[in-house]
Amino acid sequence: MSTPVTPTVPASSPTAYNAPASRGLRGLTWAVLRLHRGALLVAAGSVAAGAVALAWLRTVGPAAARASGPCGSSDTDLPPCEDFAGSAISAYAGNMSLAATLIAWLPFAVAVYAGGVLIGRELERGTAALAWTQSVTPARWLAAKLLLPALLITAGTALLSLLYRWARNGGPSALADEWYYDDVFRALGPVSIAYALCGLAIGALAGLLLRRALPAAGLALLTTGFLTVLGGRHREQLWPATDRTTTGSAADLTNGTWQLANGVLSTSGQRIAATPCWDEYEQALAQCQSREGITGSYAVFHPASHFWPLQLVETGIVLALTAVLTVAAFAVLRRRHA
Repeated sequence: MSTPVTPTVPASSPTAYNAPASRGLRGLTWAVLRLHRGALLVAAGSVAAGAVALAWLRTVGPAAARASGPCGSSDTDLPPCEDFAGSAISAYAGNMSLAATLIAWLPFAVAVYAGGVLIGRELERGTAALAWTQSVTPARWLAAKLLLPALLITAGTALLSLLYRWARNGGPSALADEWYYDDVFRALGPVSIAYALCGLAIGALAGLLLRRALPAAGLALLTTGFLTVLGGRHREQLWPATDRTTTGSAADLTNGTWQLANGVLSTSGQRIAATPCWDEYEQALAQCQSREGITGSYAVFHPASHFWPLQLVETGIVLALTAVLTVAAFAVLRRRHA
């Protein structure tokens, strides 16, 4: 009797080709790359364009510093004064402000895409359910959907933030927006990465809850906007502010100081926000202060040295929220597809 031969599947058959792609995160990662390659190319192009623009701003910075220095007429030894609108000053200051805004707004784009396309559209069209029938568990599917974008978002945002800081350090500090401005603060440090990752988690959770592309994108956008506004409003409370009292003027603070409050002190030690003698000078000022019962002044502020403590505390809070939202997304998925 002849031994039966087990039929083999040719290597070129669909079964042999598709099977490896459906096993593990490696195959899912390749599938995510293929499915979202258009968005990946757009994102890579945007990061590259931003990097080139920031490198150009770095070269413009020294020229802006020279143009912002002392100047004079042709009969002096000073360099000639330039017109502000057409000089390097305008190019540097305006574009640095625009760069900070674009970097700070990246979490909005991430949240909208994650909610509307990455998760919401696949649930709406049923492509996610199709993947789950091919030896891919829902949890593994969601992990692949979040892991790769998280890595790319971290790398791209970190690159832009570092280049923004590099370009800012190459120009005159007097022309740049202050470090405590909301957009600048988020663009300058790791908190920009934390907000972008939080936008990804918000979008994923919105997509899983609503299962529709447009409503999920809208909810993710609104929630991310609320989070960024909340962070900016309470940022000053994340680290103890410096409280200074003096017998002189409270306005005598260094450049780059984030002033939160100031005023005068009465003879009883009471703090008064109004300064009734602000327009008096020298002897008249002393007479006014004596007449009004003012013994000194006070100021509450964050010096420039508080930048990193504020950055790290806010980054930790946003990353903790990101972890909670990610766990909630997996919990929603598991409950619906247990």
